[in-house]
Amino acid sequence: MKIIKADYKIITFNPEEDVRDICLGYSTCYNVELPKTWNKRCDYIRKHRNHESQLEHSRLTVLFTINRGVSHEQVRHRHCSFGQQSTRYCDYSNSRFDNQLTFIDDISMANNAESYNEWLHSLDEIEKSYLKRLALGDKAEQARGILPNDLATKLLVTTNYREWRNIFKLRCDGYAHYQMREVMIPLFKEVRDTLPCVFDDISIE
Repeated sequence: MKIIKADYKIITFNPEEDVRDICLGYSTCYNVELPKTWNKRCDYIRKHRNHESQLEHSRLTVLFTINRGVSHEQVRHRHCSFGQQSTRYCDYSNSRFDNQLTFIDDISMANNAESYNEWLHSLDEIEKSYLKRLALGDKAEQARGILPNDLATKLLVTTNYREWRNIFKLRCDGYAHYQMREVMIPLFKEVRDTLPCVFDDISIE
């Protein structure tokens, strides 16, 4: 059994190209000349970004390592493309997965050792049962029924800046699940600091 931290990795993010294309959208709508420099284009986007449809001329792809509970929330966003690690086809008893299950650490129990140890014990029992069923001849698609939401999964998410703005507003909010905020807040800060003209009007306080 392995316990890891939730994480993310930005796969595709081309601010210069996207800023050009977004500005091209605005200049087409308003029949004005396309701004020539990076700074002027950023200023133009900041001025018009409430006209959000033109922010769709963009792309950001992120690979998340999260638990399956958080992934179930993330895939509810309609205007995204997703690719997710499949518990039906992934046999965690083989060498590709180090012959063990991997779970996402639960940061909420940092100050409750007794509860954390009980959590670890329950995961250990699940792993033993899962691996035993596979050894007895069950397929991965059968044995997966006992796998919990804390199981680690890979989730690839691609969508445009308009939808990312919506995702950040919902998933960085104080009412969002703490394990969702664990990955979304640092992602938001990285994206915002790289491309403030698109994202710096979003507050996560």
